[in-house]
Amino acid sequence: MALTKSIKFHAGKVKYDEETNRCTPLPYKGVISIKPSTEEPDFLDFIWTPKQQDQTQQINGSQQIEKDELLLIPGDVSIKIIKSCNTGRVFSFTFSSSGAKYLYWLQDIGDIDNLSKFTEKDNKLIQQINTLISTENDGLDEDKQ
Repeated sequence: MALTKSIKFHAGKVKYDEETNRCTPLPYKGVISIKPSTEEPDFLDFIWTPKQQDQTQQINGSQQIEKDELLLIPGDVSIKIIKSCNTGRVFSFTFSSSGAKYLYWLQDIGDIDNLSKFTEKDNKLIQQINTLISTENDGLDEDKQ
């Protein structure tokens, strides 16, 4: 499925601690944009940008918030809902070629009573992204979720 226009949604970054296996949502707002790559039509440009008021904030007093710029190559990247996280709606992008993993939490209003419950809108968004990054023979594998 070719992407003809960009997908944009509100999401924040998540810090993952490998020693404790804990996800910690970072306390600033951001926007994810996924659009066709300007350099390679079969690839997608992924950009996470902090919202304007957060761009001047500092993390730990010394580090500026940097945007994430990734190239999504269908078949090399997968998206996965992190079901074990019960403090927010967290998902990850994992790159098979490098093993790199990027985690984000959805910031659009969901089910206030259950912070970890993905809404119908969330599920449609995840499915839409999965369709874009999967090769034609791939499907959403429930065992991997």
